[in-house]
Amino acid sequence: PPAVWTKAEETTFFEFLVLAFPSSGDGGFKMPTFNQASINLNEKYLHQRDAEKTGIVCKNKWTVLKKSYQSVVEIKCTSGLTWSDEQGAGIMDRKDNVWACFTKAHPHVKPFMMKGFNHFNIMEELMPSKSKGSH
Repeated sequence: PPAVWTKAEETTFFEFLVLAFPSSGDGGFKMPTFNQASINLNEKYLHQRDAEKTGIVCKNKWTVLKKSYQSVVEIKCTSGLTWSDEQGAGIMDRKDNVWACFTKAHPHVKPFMMKGFNHFNIMEELMPSKSKGSH
């Protein structure tokens, strides 16, 4: 069975990544970081649900969180849509024209129709910075 993450485990994972960030090369976490995060989680949470949080499980969790973060950024940057950390895009009707057109082109944002992403702010801190050219 896949690993099930509690809110406390996610928080511990983020706290570890924040500490590891300065040595990560601007958010480019490598496998040793995920292996160490795994050790940290397994020491703190002796009775986890389903699969153990191995290094690869932590890496996969990070990948999923990055995709969620990017989806929220897309919603926030789209004219005609709003964002709330509690209500997500706050779309009450699946047939809303703006939402229907947007999700047709960006199907990965569908989970955020009425669901927020409470990790957005910490993810923003952990994501690689985008340098702008000065031409």
